[in-house]
Amino acid sequence: MNDKIKKEKTLIKNGVWKSTGENLFWINIVENKVFWLGMNNKTTENELGENWCHVGNGTIIDNRIILDWSDVSVGKGNLNGKIVIEIISNVEMKVIEDSGNFGMSIWNWETDQLNFSQITK
Repeated sequence: MNDKIKKEKTLIKNGVWKSTGENLFWINIVENKVFWLGMNNKTTENELGENWCHVGNGTIIDNRIILDWSDVSVGKGNLNGKIVIEIISNVEMKVIEDSGNFGMSIWNWETDQLNFSQITK
């Protein structure tokens, strides 16, 4: 029964999420731990992850994800911080606090898996 409760508490789906700004986040949940890779979206001016690319890990507590993140040297960014995301449903979340430049964006689940070669703009 404890396993069932844990699974119901983890409300979001693993896979690829897209923010209001169309940036991509690959998210994996293991029990109540959150691991992610985030990259700026591919545009005619910028390649995927060219401006910023970061990794993060955090924890799901009740209906929130509390996560620390840091840019990695794939992109031009050199920032780090903390973000708090409210889980609205298993396919929708909203940023409610951040120390980066996320804004109070809405994130929607896109797909279980997305390879870099599949991303077009």
